[in-house]
Amino acid sequence: MEKLKLIMLFSLILIFGCEEEQHGPLSEDGVSPFKIENLQFTPTNGGFDISYDLPTSQDLLYVKAVYENTRGEQVEVKTSAFNNKIIIKGFGDTAEKTVKVYSVDRSGNVSDAVTFSGSPLESPVDIIKGTMTITPDWGGGKFTWTNEGKTPIAIDLFSKNSLGKVELVKTEYTSQSANSVTLRGYESVPTYFSAVVRDRYDNISDTIYAATSNKLITPIFESRLDKTLFKKVVLANDDNWDAWEGDYYYLFDDDKNSIVHTQGNHPRPSICTIDLGVNVTLSRINVLQRQTAGVNFAYTHGNPKKIVVYGAKELPGQDGNLDDWIKLRECISTKPSGLPIGQNTNEDVAHFEAGDEYTFDELIEIRYFRFAVETTWDGSGYIDFSEMTWWGNILD
Repeated sequence: MEKLKLIMLFSLILIFGCEEEQHGPLSEDGVSPFKIENLQFTPTNGGFDISYDLPTSQDLLYVKAVYENTRGEQVEVKTSAFNNKIIIKGFGDTAEKTVKVYSVDRSGNVSDAVTFSGSPLESPVDIIKGTMTITPDWGGGKFTWTNEGKTPIAIDLFSKNSLGKVELVKTEYTSQSANSVTLRGYESVPTYFSAVVRDRYDNISDTIYAATSNKLITPIFESRLDKTLFKKVVLANDDNWDAWEGDYYYLFDDDKNSIVHTQGNHPRPSICTIDLGVNVTLSRINVLQRQTAGVNFAYTHGNPKKIVVYGAKELPGQDGNLDDWIKLRECISTKPSGLPIGQNTNEDVAHFEAGDEYTFDELIEIRYFRFAVETTWDGSGYIDFSEMTWWGNILD
């Protein structure tokens, strides 16, 4: 009998002990909090900055603004009871908007609304659209824009395929104040390019075209140099690029998992000389940072930060005096976000994987190419990176 009683008692404990736990406000008083006072608002690009005086309710939890976005969807923006400001963003037009602001207490009670109506300023999407240009570039079309507010945006870039159908070629994600990107690999014939700007609130600009009567531009002719024609040249002041696991020829082997590497005991600048095998006017080069460990070497280690590039049609002399060479340009490696070493955004990673690209404004005929690394990303004495690639107009 005692055993039976213990079993029944244990069963009751299980039944009542497993009742569903109820979650909700710690207290429910049914009394609405006082509404906010002295509301002020300032129209901004695509939104409003709102300020107010908080009510004296002791159990105030947060303040919320309720409104309809450009697509007619109801949106709420909340801020804590310790803040007297709310920022609204994401409107895609300048039509008048009605915003209701409420205070909410810990019991979930909502105050009466304080309502205002106003028109936001022009949206960032439309502002950026107004700055965009589409112009001819080496082997393609160049899209250039400014984004003074550094709004996170996506730029969808379009061209026509071989069947004449418009298709999305690339999407560029950025929040930088000024930017440009080029779609390449096109023949030097009239070509269609277009773009649209999008933001995180699904606002989309009208289509942007080249400012020509037929919306077409003609890419500037270029071709990728044949790296199998390259030859090693070593002048008196050149560095040794074969140190550690590096090899001179890895500079142009089209393998991102191989590297050139200097010993680190050579005075700067560290110079390398290449016979391109043909006479050419260069259009651009691409320098790929060290890729052998994912993003671990991105914008750090011995990756070149500043490179000065030179050219000559004939070798000026074995001593390698840079004063005898034609200075083509200075090349400064950049990190889109500007964050410290070790901190990389998605945009930084995409740029790292694509490489640093440098174009040439002057068409100077050369056969011999030199680059001189003056600084590295982390200030290291040695230099290492994965690849360099050249494009231009071959003259013979």
